[in-house]
Amino acid sequence: MDKKKISSIPKKSQKKSMKINGIHLKKHSPDLIFKNHLEIKKALSQALLDGDKEAFIEILAGYVRAHNISKVCQKTKLSRTVVYEAIGENGNPSLETLCKIMTAFKDKKVA
Repeated sequence: MDKKKISSIPKKSQKKSMKINGIHLKKHSPDLIFKNHLEIKKALSQALLDGDKEAFIEILAGYVRAHNISKVCQKTKLSRTVVYEAIGENGNPSLETLCKIMTAFKDKKVA
């Protein structure tokens, strides 16, 4: 007797969009905003002007995570530990560390 194993976990939909009540909805990926370098630069500048350290670190963390931390580390010549500590929840990066991470913005592509 061969029994088929039935997974109790439903499969995720691979659809990129769906239509509900005549309205087309697209799948949202929050990581996509971190690929837009111009928007990130604006958001970081605004956070600095507002004096909002937490927002600045959060935006920078999202950017670094969206662009493969290893490649950001290679480009900035910082160790993974330094970058993780800088963008961590309780991170308090030095100005030197921030400047090095920000050098990744010089080019339009990091990864």
